[in-house]
Amino acid sequence: MKPHLCLLALLLTASACKKEKTELEKLPDATQTGSGAGAFLLDGQAWLPDDSKTINIGGSGGGGYLAKWRRTKTGCSLSLTFSKYSDRTGLNIYLPDVRKTGTFQFDQQASIMLGDRNPAYGLFSMNKSVSIPRLFLTGPTATGTLTITRFDTVAHIVSGTFEMTVKEETGPETHQITHGRFDYPF
Repeated sequence: MKPHLCLLALLLTASACKKEKTELEKLPDATQTGSGAGAFLLDGQAWLPDDSKTINIGGSGGGGYLAKWRRTKTGCSLSLTFSKYSDRTGLNIYLPDVRKTGTFQFDQQASIMLGDRNPAYGLFSMNKSVSIPRLFLTGPTATGTLTITRFDTVAHIVSGTFEMTVKEETGPETHQITHGRFDYPF
């Protein structure tokens, strides 16, 4: 009888040892296939776009992401959008002129009013209430980088990684966005 109890105890112990995923392990793998995956850590917590409810106007994407590459007066701009309808937050990344892989700095003042004439920037928004959304931007005191590791204008795929600090537009609050990754069709 004792061998059966030992075996049962061993099985129960083994099944109880399921390892919880770390926040970093909750993010999708960094790929370069146009999979539509993209996510990041927001203040150390996994932030993943929703799988649905994305409004897609003029770009490729769905399921919480959008990538748009288009000609402007200043070059060929790239816009990346990550949206999370469930908690009404989102991240927009704008690069004014992208023609190849490389690293782009977020260290200049951006203004929504400048449109296509903006420098590269990241903008995190929180719309948790019906009132005006809270906006957090990169700039001279809240910097970051984005590295494009694949930029394929034939297959229409853009992939890469990013990290940034975003500061509230009208206050001192900041947030850390780390381990960002994206693999979007455009």
